[in-house]
Amino acid sequence: MSFDGITDLPDVPQAGTAASDVYTLALRSEYVDIQRCVRELGISEAEAAAAIEGLLRLRLLHLVHGCTYAYVAVNPMSASLQLLAVQDEALRQRQHELERLRQQMHSLLPLYQANFSSEPHHPHVQRVDDPRAARGVLTAITVEAKREILFSLPALDPWEEPADLDRGAWLRSAGTRSELLRVLLPEAGRFDVRVRERVETLIADGGQVRTAVHAPAWLLVVDAEVAVVPVADGPGLSVVREQSVVAALRRTLSGAWDEARPFDGSYDHDSARSTSALIDEAILRMLLNGLEDKVIARRLDISLRTCQRRIAELMDALGARTRLQAGYVLGQRGRGGERTAA
Repeated sequence: MSFDGITDLPDVPQAGTAASDVYTLALRSEYVDIQRCVRELGISEAEAAAAIEGLLRLRLLHLVHGCTYAYVAVNPMSASLQLLAVQDEALRQRQHELERLRQQMHSLLPLYQANFSSEPHHPHVQRVDDPRAARGVLTAITVEAKREILFSLPALDPWEEPADLDRGAWLRSAGTRSELLRVLLPEAGRFDVRVRERVETLIADGGQVRTAVHAPAWLLVVDAEVAVVPVADGPGLSVVREQSVVAALRRTLSGAWDEARPFDGSYDHDSARSTSALIDEAILRMLLNGLEDKVIARRLDISLRTCQRRIAELMDALGARTRLQAGYVLGQRGRGGERTAA
């Protein structure tokens, strides 16, 4: 069976379907056949035949030895092994071939580096719109890194892999030196189990991770020589080599890194409370400045619903019924604090 053949298989029986009822009957009976299904389940011969055919294709039924019409149930674990063993082996082989091709491509790097200087020059800004080419650019830039890889990735799930462009998986490409990597994430990432797991893996490989309440936009700076930013109107990337621009972007990212908090992927209640307090403080500050909910949510990399819920909780704590009243209370508290400090 080919990989395409897997997609042609019927759905796994769900409760309430004829296939599920037939499988249940087979589990409870010595055997099943079309007539028994019709008699005991009250379904038509066509429905019984279709259900049995689907279960056979899923290896959940097989013929009684020496019989041509009676079937017995098969353990789902055994059925899955029978069904997918060939595909598992094919997948492993495919992964081996992909890794071999990757290593062969990487072996060309010395040749590329030795002859690249003969080219006229890099363009100061190179836009790459094709997603596959963009992934290749990201991999090549990080594989060639010698001193540092600074990366800011503000997202609800920083390692989410969208269909158009995976802007995170290239970090795990063979040849990328994790010990050079410093990743800046939003504070909200501390609450995400998937993020914490990825952070633990990255740190175990020698990388560093910090979190900031206001993380910069998606930004990559390598060796203070090249920067990468996402294009605004598509899944592609822009590669920047103009040194004055790269230097400015690196200062921005380095400054944010210096002010951020180290994160090792672990979770504890004190850290969670501290993180939550920082986020609430930022919400209050932006609320006082009159920012809309969606703007606040975007800046903090939290969902709009979560942002609105926290704003409602903060307003309750302030005893305010409206945003205007909340702003007034916060303003009064701010002025009172200034007078006290004075």
